Amino acid sequence: MWPGIAFICCCFSAVLVRDSLQQQQINIGAFFYDNELALEKEFLAVVNAINGPEAEQTFTLNPLIKHLNPEDGSVALQEHACAFIDDGVAAIFGPSSQAASDIVALICNNTGIPHLEFDVADDEHLNDKPNHQMTLNLYPSQLILSKAYADIVLNFGWRKFTIVYDDEDAQARARLQDLLQLRDMHNDVVRVRKFHRDDDYRVIWKSIKGERRVVLDCKPDMLVELLNSSSEFGLTGVFNNVFLTNLDSYTDNLEELTADNETFAVNITAVRLLVNAEQPAHVDPYGLVTQRDSVVFESFEPERMLLQDLLHDSLQLFAQAWRNASYFYPDRMSVPRLSCDFNAEGRGWQMGRYLMRLMKATSGVNSTNFRSSNLQFDEDGQRINFNIEIYDPTENVAVAVWDTRGQITQLNVDLKVQKRVVYRVATRIGPPYFSYNETAQKLNLTGNAIYQGYAVDLIDAIAQEVGFEYIFVPVADRQYGKQDKDTKQWNGIIGEIVNNDAHMGICDLTITQARRTAVDFTVPFMQLGVSILAYKSPHKEKELHAYLEPFGGMVWIWILISVFAMSFLKVIIARIAKEEWENPHPCNHDPDSLENQWHLHNTFWLTVASIMTAGCDILPRSPQVRFFEATWWIFAIIIANSYTANLAAFLTSSKMEGSITSLKDLSAQKKVKFGTIQGGSTYNLLAESNETVYRLAFNLMSNDDPSAFTKDNDEGVDRVLSSLGEYMFLMETTTLEYNREQHCDLRVVGEKFGEKHYAIAVPFGADYRSNLSASILRLSERGELYNLKQKWWKNTNSSCSEEPDPDATPDMDFEALRGIFYTLYVGILIAFLIGIIEFLVYVQQVALEERLTFKQAFNKEIRFVLCVWNNKKPITSGSPVSSVRTTPRQSIEKSLERTPKSARRIVLGRSSEEMRELPAPPAKANKEEEP
Repeated sequence: MWPGIAFICCCFSAVLVRDSLQQQQINIGAFFYDNELALEKEFLAVVNAINGPEAEQTFTLNPLIKHLNPEDGSVALQEHACAFIDDGVAAIFGPSSQAASDIVALICNNTGIPHLEFDVADDEHLNDKPNHQMTLNLYPSQLILSKAYADIVLNFGWRKFTIVYDDEDAQARARLQDLLQLRDMHNDVVRVRKFHRDDDYRVIWKSIKGERRVVLDCKPDMLVELLNSSSEFGLTGVFNNVFLTNLDSYTDNLEELTADNETFAVNITAVRLLVNAEQPAHVDPYGLVTQRDSVVFESFEPERMLLQDLLHDSLQLFAQAWRNASYFYPDRMSVPRLSCDFNAEGRGWQMGRYLMRLMKATSGVNSTNFRSSNLQFDEDGQRINFNIEIYDPTENVAVAVWDTRGQITQLNVDLKVQKRVVYRVATRIGPPYFSYNETAQKLNLTGNAIYQGYAVDLIDAIAQEVGFEYIFVPVADRQYGKQDKDTKQWNGIIGEIVNNDAHMGICDLTITQARRTAVDFTVPFMQLGVSILAYKSPHKEKELHAYLEPFGGMVWIWILISVFAMSFLKVIIARIAKEEWENPHPCNHDPDSLENQWHLHNTFWLTVASIMTAGCDILPRSPQVRFFEATWWIFAIIIANSYTANLAAFLTSSKMEGSITSLKDLSAQKKVKFGTIQGGSTYNLLAESNETVYRLAFNLMSNDDPSAFTKDNDEGVDRVLSSLGEYMFLMETTTLEYNREQHCDLRVVGEKFGEKHYAIAVPFGADYRSNLSASILRLSERGELYNLKQKWWKNTNSSCSEEPDPDATPDMDFEALRGIFYTLYVGILIAFLIGIIEFLVYVQQVALEERLTFKQAFNKEIRFVLCVWNNKKPITSGSPVSSVRTTPRQSIEKSLERTPKSARRIVLGRSSEEMRELPAPPAKANKEEEP
């Protein structure tokens, strides 16, 4: 019986508990200021959504709202908070960051009532952690938010930017502290500007005129006015970038800035807390026109703010924690009467602290109940996990997502509405890179059609690869880009990019460290160096006596005098030498006379043959003549070898061009001046180098008067041509090669030095830089860059001869050696003249002896001469030489035998042939003497 009664009692108790739970009403309090009507409406709407149908809920939330004025201080907040405690609230929501006191958090910490905040907290309040154990803030932690902004700016590639923030915003420095620390380390590249509401904002924009990257932190209602005031200082151009750090910036209507203002083309990037794509169930889907996932919605409600989503999540978080606690402790989920007195004893509501532990342990990852993702907290109740969405506020299109690990994930940017931008390409007039097309000008063409050159073709090829429109903008000062030391302003192409007047710059623009601090560059499209441009002396025709130039005139005169003197002296010394007299008839051991072989005609021949290193059939016998001849041979060898060694150098013009072959040789002399472009890349290379040769060359150029520097390459080329070898110009090898093709009077001296690269200059952070670089690489791989260079560098109409290799031995042409040929021809002509004269005299003698006419004798002898195959000539009795050749040798020998030896004498100077030609004694006298 008793067990049955107990069972009935238990069932009755369970029914009572169920009914009590179903009917449980939970009071929750909330603070809202008078200007926070949207938040109040959101609060009530979420409460109604949580309560839902009565049959489906075990509890209902009863909202209690206290309205605040901006003038209300901590006393008013304390009174309202204590009133909530007296009403038995289970949680207090708010107030927002407009409250200057943390009295609500202190009261909740003392009573054990959960306190949920949905707005940014004050840094001073966060430092008092022991007194805020019952406070939970759903707004992202300022420390982590500051890290997120720094990661995003670094991901942009910004190395130089300006931070602009509201000095009246107490939380601004906290969420910008990581970026402000960059300013402490790099004061020259990161600047900071502050402003106050109702200030003349033009003052701060004027102070950063020319800045292209701005980090702007301001309240949403100030954004439009701030951006409008920056337009007159060129900060809203297509090359400018603004990064908005306020998480509510997107709620402001930016369309009014871009609708009717064509000059407003600044690239705006903003951030917002990543929320779930699905709208809350309580949100009216009709009203203002919005677009989500290509579906158009209309809603009469204004666009949601961040605080609305965070307030929504705070209510959902509390309701979830209450359900979980009621499941485990159903009989303890009631709020006791608590005292608001800080001096009251007790630990407050223990279940409230349990609810706080449940909420801190909540993970909102992939939860559909919460608007924001990754809802996680630390022990102090600060939100430590959330995602930041990076987006374009003008198009409301997300481009990337940042997470607390520091990773930035790029989203599908194809959905972004692309703006039609005509890229302005800054360049300078200077062939072959960029020049006017005279034919197009005569046809009155306009736009890019009036330009031609390597840069024009390259940009056109890149535009076809990437797909963009462009227009060339030649710079007025025709400068590449140099920074003024006083004003810190850039001129030329770099200045156009820095001042936001061009999207990119191209020409023979060298990548330098100084320029990299102002602009960014693509990958190089051309590699080069520096070389020396010099004047090439015009070709001079060699003189006929050029082969005599190895020796001076006096040397040749002394050589001729030596030849004649040695020939005469050789005869004298040979005649006084006993061994030089020889028997004309070696078979006759008792000759009547001796003869000497040295005469002027053969001594002269031997002397000349020694110099010419030719052989001779007569040689000296006596020691003194041999020593005499050996001395002459030594002289002849030295003269011949000296002449041979110097002949090639004197006959080759390239060897006589000069001794300057490098920058070191150029710096070691003062006769030839040299220079380069003032402020150009070569100028900076020499000025900033630590190498001795470079520094010496720069000092010599700097000390020249008039100045050795020029304004551009054209002026340098003109000075080289007009100086006729007294000025040389240091320039890039590519431009040097082009000018050599155009002017045959120019040449290259030495090898290139100082490796350089040409590239396209773009602003820092330009999103099209990677596309330009990729296109350049593709063009290079296909060989189109090489073809473009060949097209604009090679001059097909040029008649310039190829410059010989200075290290190679040059060939000697006929012009250099024609004097030697002419000497040969003259010598042959003289020999033939002498032979012809002798031949005519001989013909005359034949005509007299053979009683022929001169013509008959000439025909007879000339026919024999032309028979070159016949080497034997018969002697006739009537020929001029027959009397000598037919004299019997026996008669001569007999006459000599009759002559006593004592009567014989030595006939000096008579050869054996002359002795044989002496007339024989009359035949009659010979007969009378016979016995």
